[in-house]
Amino acid sequence: MANLTLINLVPPSLPVNYCPTNYQTLANDIISGTQAVFNSTIGNSFFNFGASFPAINNRVYPWLDDQGLWWIFTQGFWIRKNTVEAAGQERRMFVGSTIDLGLYDGGDGAVTVTSVTGPMWEIDAAFAARFPVGEDQHKLTTPELAVHTHDIAIQVFGHGGEDGTRDSADGGTYSNPVTNNTTVFPAATLDTSLDAEAVSVGGDIAHNNLPPFYGVYFIKRTARVYYTK
Repeated sequence: MANLTLINLVPPSLPVNYCPTNYQTLANDIISGTQAVFNSTIGNSFFNFGASFPAINNRVYPWLDDQGLWWIFTQGFWIRKNTVEAAGQERRMFVGSTIDLGLYDGGDGAVTVTSVTGPMWEIDAAFAARFPVGEDQHKLTTPELAVHTHDIAIQVFGHGGEDGTRDSADGGTYSNPVTNNTTVFPAATLDTSLDAEAVSVGGDIAHNNLPPFYGVYFIKRTARVYYTK
């Protein structure tokens, strides 16, 4: 059966003819001479634990903080590796300013990126974002209209005629382009067979069809590797 004892205590070997002066001295000598041996294949191992920074003389040992995260001290920092690969293929969507992005996920807002300084994430320029995009309503301007024409009716006057219709014309005619205004020309006097075509209007240019929405940034990991404290 495996030995599940984490620490074995090895008592001291007291000198021959050892004679303590009192019980307290005996206890002190036993305690001070006892050795703690870790039951580990890697030998004795020590680490810091707690929410506060370990003392300077304990920086040689790793630190397990109160969040369950492991840190080691190097390059003047307590460091921990980001689990997302530096400069890797992972992409995220980010809503916020570029200043916010510089501080996101442990970034320090610095411009220069090293393994322990600078932003953790940066904007992926392959995906542009604009703020805001689209419109709630869009009224087409004349250049945005499709190129088109309108038919208009022609009023024909008969010279010498009795009723102003084409049938009463005595040879020559006079045409006046109007827009079926029955107040000026009663409907009975319009010759619908002589419709004319107005000049074309509209520019056929593209216009916005997007409903309103806000863009987001697609971000990627920088070359920074480690979180720092």
